Amino acid sequence: MLMKTIKVLALVLLIGAGLGTPAGAQTNNTWSTDIETFEAQTNLIIVKGFGTGGTVSMGNAVLTVGLKESYSPDTGGKWQAVVLECNEDGAREWAVIDYAEIESLLKAIDFSRAATYDVTGLPGFQASYRTKDGFRVMALGSHRQSVVETYVQFGGYRRIQLDSDQMSQLRNVIEQARDSLDALKPVK
Repeated sequence: MLMKTIKVLALVLLIGAGLGTPAGAQTNNTWSTDIETFEAQTNLIIVKGFGTGGTVSMGNAVLTVGLKESYSPDTGGKWQAVVLECNEDGAREWAVIDYAEIESLLKAIDFSRAATYDVTGLPGFQASYRTKDGFRVMALGSHRQSVVETYVQFGGYRRIQLDSDQMSQLRNVIEQARDSLDALKPVK
């Protein structure tokens, strides 16, 4: 009797868990960017293209900016992105930046490079910008030190400090990557 009750309870729980979830729906969506969501589609041919946009040296780490384009000949849908990847002492961190985010990322880099310690009347500040995939650009400053430090961060990993020249190089390489992606678009 107890076994039959357990089986019935298990069946009720399984059926209840299935209600409200349409058949074939993806219930564990871990994709944060539009291009990753596009690539996660099923029952379609998805073509993924990759290229290198450039690098920025940061001491013993190298930040690589890659190009990414994905399309489906079945639907005609096409998405583009840049991929930022940091390799340091064998550790690898990366972020995918949708094409639509590139312009605001460039503006965030410009702001962090131009920020001065008196951007606020308070003794200190942190200016931060985050992409859908969790890549962050930050500027930290204080009146006491009269200096602004700039950083990038991949998701929840540690911050990586970049000096003014490195931030300028990063901005230029991302802008060149965007221009390379623009060159792939058909002329209208």
